[in-house]
Amino acid sequence: MSRASHGVDIVVTVQMMDAEFGSTTFVVVDVEMRRQPGGLVPAAVAALALSGADFEPMWRVHREIGEEAHSSWKKPRPPRLPHELPDGSAGLALREIERRVTERPHRIVAALGFIEASLLHTERAACPRLASLTRWDAVELARRACPGVEGGLEELAQHLGVPLHPGRRPATQEAWVVAQVFRQAVERGAAAGRWSTFAQLEEITGTAPKPVEEKYLPPPTVQDSLFD
Repeated sequence: MSRASHGVDIVVTVQMMDAEFGSTTFVVVDVEMRRQPGGLVPAAVAALALSGADFEPMWRVHREIGEEAHSSWKKPRPPRLPHELPDGSAGLALREIERRVTERPHRIVAALGFIEASLLHTERAACPRLASLTRWDAVELARRACPGVEGGLEELAQHLGVPLHPGRRPATQEAWVVAQVFRQAVERGAAAGRWSTFAQLEEITGTAPKPVEEKYLPPPTVQDSLFD
């Protein structure tokens, strides 16, 4: 298949999804970890926003994290308010992403996403909108789109033709890989008739977040438009 014909196929496939999918912004999030005495800690966070209408990138964020101690994200602690966040903290990094979450409907996309969900909930006072978004698992979606393919993100990416950089990938590269796997999985599943609506994908791969306390949430007029 030529590059040009492949591009036509992508347009047709995206049009097979419904208007709710097309009006959604998908925020692909990856947390890069580093090892220090006591265990793994967050080292960086990256986000890549895609338009559901055409999968075009809308914005990108990459922030280094240098402050977090092991217990601060893995063990429960009171959330820190924005004015309490030190330079280099995970909360400030996530707040930079939070500023780009508008009133348009959003979903978080991650590879499995357990680390991302834990960090978002820990820092929910700094990023209440992000922490309140339903999370879609790109790996689970790709498995549904590619039945019979075993393994995790790398194996699915290779099967879907997503280029991979050898070795350990930084957060920005990993977010790009997850975004491409997500896109290819949606397109392949739609072309095969496995799904055609936002609601179907939400049921297959969506995970509701832990509740964020009302005192941290945006005003109701903004909150309702974001999360309904």
